[in-house]
Formats: sequence, structure tokens, C-alpha cells
Amino acid sequence: MIERPSGRLILLDPQDRIFLFKVHQPAVYDPKNRHQDPMWIMVGGMVDPGEDFAQAAVREAREETGLIVGDVRWVWSRQRVMQWREREVLHIERFFLGRTVSTAIDTSGLDEREKSWTLDHRWWSVDELRASKERFEPIDLGVRLGDLLKNGPPTEPIDIGQ
Repeated sequence: MIERPSGRLILLDPQDRIFLFKVHQPAVYDPKNRHQDPMWIMVGGMVDPGEDFAQAAVREAREETGLIVGDVRWVWSRQRVMQWREREVLHIERFFLGRTVSTAIDTSGLDEREKSWTLDHRWWSVDELRASKERFEPIDLGVRLGDLLKNGPPTEPIDIGQ
């Protein structure tokens, strides 16, 4: 089975809102149908050769939003098997907490494939996440983010399951 390591960024602004993209990814298939399309996802993507998960998350934030994020902290992990571009892939994800002082987003760094998937983007408060009928990735993002903001980063990364 192919492995796809990815770094994701829980990108927060000064008001503790998280930045998310609304995407439609027909190339992704979840056999247990837990992750319905379209959905709101965090900034992030595949780890490139020579970089670690944190570097990937920060690089992807710069490419996808134009924002420069400094220090990040690994807070969540997840592994799951999904179909990706007609192949069964083990997605190995690490989620990092990062902050920005700017809320100005520049999506010009998205590649053509990413642009074709992206339907919208915005900053979300925890209350908005919890009240929304939209789909988020992970599904329980509102609860998880609320806990993270209330309790602070864990001493060890938390496995958030599939």
C-alpha cells in the first residue's frame, strides 16, 4: 500500500478563528463514507522529500494562503486508508497548531489542481463550527478545536482516530 505523509496546520488568527478551505475532491473516496464531499479542510499537504511534517505544514500554509507561520506545535495525529486518485493509500497525517497575525489570504499560490477543487475559504470561530451543518475534516473539528483552545496544546500529540 502506498503511504502519503501529510502535514496539516490548525491555522489560528488573533481571535482564535481557524482558517479552512471548502473543497470538492472527487478523486478521494472513503469506503466507510464518513468524510462526505464537499467539506471544509485545514491548510496542508504532502511532505516533500527532505522536509519533515512541520516544515510541510508551514510550506503549504505559505503556498496556499500567502501567510508566513513561524513556530508550530504538533498536537494531533491520524492514520486512515482512503482511495486517492484511484489507488488505496495510507494517509499519515500530523496536525500542527500555528498562529498568524494577518487574516489577509492570497490563494494565488494554489496550483491548477488545487484551484479546481477549491470552492471557498474563510476563517471560522469555534461557535460557528459547532453550529454549522457543513462537513468538516475531521468531522468533530468544532469539539476538538474547542478543547484545544480551552486546555492548550497537549504534552504529547493526541491520536484523533480515523
